[in-house]
Amino acid sequence: MQYQIFISYRRDGGESLAALLHERFVRMGYRVFYDVESLRSGDFNEKLLEVISECEDVLLVLPPGGLDRCLNDEDDWVRREIEHALLCGKNIVPIMMRNFEFPDHLPESLKPLVNKNGVSANMEYFDAVVEKIAKQRLKCTPDKNADREEKKIEELKASAKKGSAKAMNELGIMYEKGSVTLVPNMKRAFEYYKAAWEHGSLAAACNLGDIYERCSLDLTLVREYGFSTEGGLSAADFKLELKAQALRYYEEAAGKGYAPALYKLGNESEEKRRLEQAYTYYEQAAEQKYLPAVNAQAWMLRNGLGTDQDLLRAEELYREAADAGYPAAIYNYASMIEARDPQQAMNLYSQVAYGDQALPMAMYALGRRYEFGMRDLRNAISCYERALKYGISEAADDLRRCKDTLI
Repeated sequence: MQYQIFISYRRDGGESLAALLHERFVRMGYRVFYDVESLRSGDFNEKLLEVISECEDVLLVLPPGGLDRCLNDEDDWVRREIEHALLCGKNIVPIMMRNFEFPDHLPESLKPLVNKNGVSANMEYFDAVVEKIAKQRLKCTPDKNADREEKKIEELKASAKKGSAKAMNELGIMYEKGSVTLVPNMKRAFEYYKAAWEHGSLAAACNLGDIYERCSLDLTLVREYGFSTEGGLSAADFKLELKAQALRYYEEAAGKGYAPALYKLGNESEEKRRLEQAYTYYEQAAEQKYLPAVNAQAWMLRNGLGTDQDLLRAEELYREAADAGYPAAIYNYASMIEARDPQQAMNLYSQVAYGDQALPMAMYALGRRYEFGMRDLRNAISCYERALKYGISEAADDLRRCKDTLI
């Protein structure tokens, strides 16, 4: 979920006000990031900066002495949040608590704060403070879907109380991913998934498996989901136990024919190089038109992994998933037809080189089409730069070649 408002605060003295601001602005329909509940990733620090980059507004809670640690510690996280927000040109709203004063000798990087149009946080008139921030300081506006979503959440909770496994699982998804009015809460998400599975939801079993699998790769997530770390296991053994629990959930759901679980077991088998078994899992899931599995089956057919190579069938499957809008299949189908239909391939690459689901490899492939197909080096450079930014290291040589050609 893309947040609108980031609340930056120091826990010593600022946590209570930050929590109140978070609760009030969420209730008003804003999408607010508040790290006690909102942070989902184990990569805590970098995630904070990513969220700031996406937000329009930053509410900076300033208790007495709230900037003192920023003076001499360049790694202080409140300082880094402020510096990043200033660098990104965000609308920073200082919220100054009683007795707060700006230090006399702020670092150069923080001096612009003094000129920001802030507000005094008078708790006796808190409603008026919130209204002033919303009407006079914020750039963003409340999400119009807030009222409709609150009603949906109430209906789901009512259905869950009556034993609806589907409602429990859907609430788990909403708590895990966050929404317009619901702040991510990993512990609550896990509880809903567990209840949904106990009431027979195969989707919830797969979601639980996914949680355990991600925790096995990143132990910092364990605390967020509320797992107990007692038992004396080493980190390595604990990871193995988490992965084993993930597989148990996948196997339970796959045993009842649930396509996403079959696909997950296919991933596991492929990773362990049990390729024939992986192909069987993918094929079973693909028969149910589960698009990731259709794409995976096509990949194995294309490369002769776990089955005989069949390029014609691979192309058919890629096209099936591509026509249904699956981004990876769109890219793979384009790569199969590029030699005989470069223009169509270019159109397909363009579909998945931009937007929320953009694929870095599609950016790179599109750059190659611009460079070698259309001799359009300016657009090629743009594509290569984006591909390199998102981790396609081979784009570096192409980028250098294009720039040298233009020079």
